[in-house]
Amino acid sequence: MLDVFMLTFSQVALLLLFIGLGYFLRRHHDLPAQAGRVLSLLCVLVFSPAYSFKSISSRFTMDVLVDKLLLVGAGAVFAIAVIIVGNLLAKPLGKADMERKSLQYAFIFPNYGYFGYPVIEGVFGANMLGDFIIFLLPLNLLCYTYGFMIFQKEKRFEPLKLLKKPIILAVFVGVAWGLSGLKMPSFVQSAIDNAAACQMPASMLLAGFLLGKFPLKKLLTGSKPYLICAIRLVGLPLLFGVVMYLLGIREQLLFLSLLLVSLPLGLNLVVFPESLGFEKDAENNAKLCFISFLMSLITLPCIFTLLTAICF
Repeated sequence: MLDVFMLTFSQVALLLLFIGLGYFLRRHHDLPAQAGRVLSLLCVLVFSPAYSFKSISSRFTMDVLVDKLLLVGAGAVFAIAVIIVGNLLAKPLGKADMERKSLQYAFIFPNYGYFGYPVIEGVFGANMLGDFIIFLLPLNLLCYTYGFMIFQKEKRFEPLKLLKKPIILAVFVGVAWGLSGLKMPSFVQSAIDNAAACQMPASMLLAGFLLGKFPLKKLLTGSKPYLICAIRLVGLPLLFGVVMYLLGIREQLLFLSLLLVSLPLGLNLVVFPESLGFEKDAENNAKLCFISFLMSLITLPCIFTLLTAICF
């Protein structure tokens, strides 16, 4: 159990190191203002799709098709439960309209891609990460549908446009390639592996760069962000853990579900409000993200260790 704690701590600390580097480079003007845009595009268009494709295509085969479809179905049920709970929590805690929207998103969609994937793979291995990505598929799709509409209800959503998003397309192409049983040419596989390896450092540098817009003092002050993060990182895992355990849900489903809800906040909380002109809300949400990253240095090792003892 101590091994799991220390391994998780090391993985989270590594991510925080890259976040700190991105923050330092932004605050000291060592990178141009356009660097955030470039890093964002590289992550969205290249590194994250390669990471998802690599993880899914190597594991989603005909031999495990039935099991994985059941896993997707369980993920869909859990996603609905997370949305219901997230909406219920956001209403009493959010005062202004944009604050309620931000809290809705915060409680529903954690930082599973940029933060969760490398930590889970580093602690539990590639096979567990593959199962996690497949279980996460319904919530991942909802992130670009329901999550999109939380902040931008005035815009019409077109489902077919999802397939134009490389991160979503990579999941479906990965599933199709895995089921086909085809072998990837070695030079193409090498290119995918190298692009996937860039996902973690690039995304964490981007996180620090986005947070670097705000002075450190602003990111650490205020009591409400700590309350919100405590609910997100401790309250939600405890709530879902108790309910699922009482319902008789054990082992893999309990494990994957609590892995998901124990992750820190996603950076769309900063990007979405800022893109709509709500700079004050973006600043408040940056506090939430930054504090959740710091708190996860303790909460994730504790939760991952406890889950290992309970589920396996």
